[in-house]
Amino acid sequence: MNSTPYQPLRSSDGQIRLLILHPASEHDAPIQCFLEPAILSSNPAYEALSYTWGDPGNGSNISLSNHDFLVGDNAAAALRRLRWKKKKRVLWIDAICINQTDVDEKNTQVPLMQKIYGQAQNVLVWLGEPTDGSILGMRLLQNRMASVGWHQWKIDKDYGKPTLPFTKSFRSSIALMNRSRLIQEQSNGEVRELLDRPWWRRTWIIQEVVLAKNIQILCGAEVVTWDLVASLFKRLKMTQAEVQVFGVKLSDRNIYPDQMYNLISRYHQEWHSNGGRLDLLDVLYQFRTLECTVAHDRIYGFLGIVHPDVAAKISPGYHLDVPQVYREFARTMIQVTNNLHVLNCTRYWSGVDIGTPQQEAYSILEQSRYYDIQALISDGPDKNPRRGWARLPDGWERIPSRDRSLFRDNRDRTKQASESSPLAGEQPVRAEHFIKQRELPPGWTKVWDNLGRARVVYGVGETTREQKLRNERELLRQKLSRLPSWVANWECPSRWDPKPFITFSLSQPRYSASGRTTAALNSHPNPRVLSLRGQIIDEIRQLGPVWHPEPDRPPISRKGINSLVEWESLALIELPDCPYGGAEGRTHALWRTMIADYAGAEAADSDDWAYIETWYDRTGWGRELPDMASRGVFETVTLEDEIKELEVVMNAQFLQIRPVPNLRTREILKHPLGDFSHRKKKYGGYIKRIYDACAHRSLLVTYGGYMGLAPWNAQIGDKVAILHGGETPFILRNIKGTEDFSLVGEAFVYGLMAGEGMSDASSRAREINIL
Repeated sequence: MNSTPYQPLRSSDGQIRLLILHPASEHDAPIQCFLEPAILSSNPAYEALSYTWGDPGNGSNISLSNHDFLVGDNAAAALRRLRWKKKKRVLWIDAICINQTDVDEKNTQVPLMQKIYGQAQNVLVWLGEPTDGSILGMRLLQNRMASVGWHQWKIDKDYGKPTLPFTKSFRSSIALMNRSRLIQEQSNGEVRELLDRPWWRRTWIIQEVVLAKNIQILCGAEVVTWDLVASLFKRLKMTQAEVQVFGVKLSDRNIYPDQMYNLISRYHQEWHSNGGRLDLLDVLYQFRTLECTVAHDRIYGFLGIVHPDVAAKISPGYHLDVPQVYREFARTMIQVTNNLHVLNCTRYWSGVDIGTPQQEAYSILEQSRYYDIQALISDGPDKNPRRGWARLPDGWERIPSRDRSLFRDNRDRTKQASESSPLAGEQPVRAEHFIKQRELPPGWTKVWDNLGRARVVYGVGETTREQKLRNERELLRQKLSRLPSWVANWECPSRWDPKPFITFSLSQPRYSASGRTTAALNSHPNPRVLSLRGQIIDEIRQLGPVWHPEPDRPPISRKGINSLVEWESLALIELPDCPYGGAEGRTHALWRTMIADYAGAEAADSDDWAYIETWYDRTGWGRELPDMASRGVFETVTLEDEIKELEVVMNAQFLQIRPVPNLRTREILKHPLGDFSHRKKKYGGYIKRIYDACAHRSLLVTYGGYMGLAPWNAQIGDKVAILHGGETPFILRNIKGTEDFSLVGEAFVYGLMAGEGMSDASSRAREINIL
């Protein structure tokens, strides 16, 4: 008998292994399965599993082709749930069907992923085992409202009535409204928890789902189709309006952590409607923050969903060092595409981490562990105190139970619990909005077990495995710090990454700084050197202060943003040889720079300067938007009305700057709301464009008088270059003592975005070496 369940595969013929899962009537019965070879061209019938490996834990032994075989806890749990009672089930699971100890086999099987997931009858998304709350979330997704109500009542009772006793809700209209919102938050919060499970942060899930014909989401024994998630969002939008001003969301009261779901859905639709072709750089940049065990997979994990001409040129090489993989990938992209889009992906990252996002607990069952849910709270100075949620002092925890809650101070070594809350007898605490409840207090951490279930814990330290992974990541960062400047580091995004100026997936680019030239690599003996044709156009003379916006959303006006006010002062300084024709031209150039305006026919209408001038807010019409989460239900409703009035104020300011022509007065009188709605929407579009263009960048002014936008790490004296095949200009920095350069990043320079700098390109073009 062979010592391994694996027999060699003919990957070049499209041969894979399928897992035959034997039936069992009992959930805990031993798992028995067999591997069978299959040729993809024969269209075998099977379903493909998409799941997260996670921490293997103790693992579980299964019988695999009569061999004892150790699989991770999550894989074993999935197999038990997927197993039918009376007939075999045919599956494909990467951790089992590919010999993970054979690097050569992995290298040849990874290119088959497109067909494996594309041909599967169903792709089964395994989120893990259920919690008491997740069952509620799955039932809501299934739109089984009767079951939602019953299950909600049951867990509310088991956890000490976190939605507050029904009888107390009649004591005031605010209490009644508060209980209604809490009940809503309870069910919606469990859907949020499902969307926050570890599966959504895994790199490989993207191609696994994008390629799928049919997608089912499983949590324990509950199953929903992929589209049912979107159906829930649609239902909620009709019943629970979001707080917005100019289209910018101010409160995520009803927002789900659904960015990943929406992105995957978008690419799934594009894949199946565009003949199975996506732009690789677009996909890589959008999903660069996802997690993967092996850094190679930041590229290899997406090869199944991109243009075949590109995928065919990139052969997985898990035996190669990560820096070499990233460097060869950059060269290959230039050779295959004949453009420099891959250079638009480079970002300065060394010493800048991705940031630590605020952890959030979406389940109110978990939130109630760091709250007293029966504390005395106040909705305002003229309102009577009532019972509700108040955050416990640092370190204190509520222990929920059906009969009564207990409280303990986790900092107390005895860990003794008491029926008395530390807030008992205290003055009323100011009411908070539900979204504030999601923010974990200091010392609390949200963790997931091997089966995808979340819980919040106090004072948990770093595990041995987590410490090992952190050390491995730090070693990899040190290796990647020696990457050439022209190579994008896909492993280490930072919180200061500006949004690319270009849109990778557009067939017709919005800019053409290098005219009709194409990128071509010059030969060079040093593989770390990128040798291109191009020309140095100008040099940075002045830089405005960097704008790192806080919070992470478009500001409704420039009021209070001193760095951007300084940009205007710098940009409008009179210069003797101004390429824009003087003061009026520089004013015009500035507003177009602030939106990184498109070249050619897509450029903004000349009359739209008034929207940017309104945003400059020279009269102080804007106001600082309040922290909605710090207010209770009553105050929040009042503030929402006040915030919406800002749109009316903006409209009045706009009409002062650009009065409506008399010829349109009759139309405006006939359709006043329609015209206002149009301006409001357009203004919102422009403030988003300003944010996208300017965030994490500086305003530059060159010796030639040009203005533009540079990466936040640019320096005075850096060069503005146009490289053949580049859609945008690039900022280069001379390497001291040489004629070579390092790449600082992409740039926007008004007046050079449509090929204007290429008028005498043939005479000025030279070989430019970038290290």
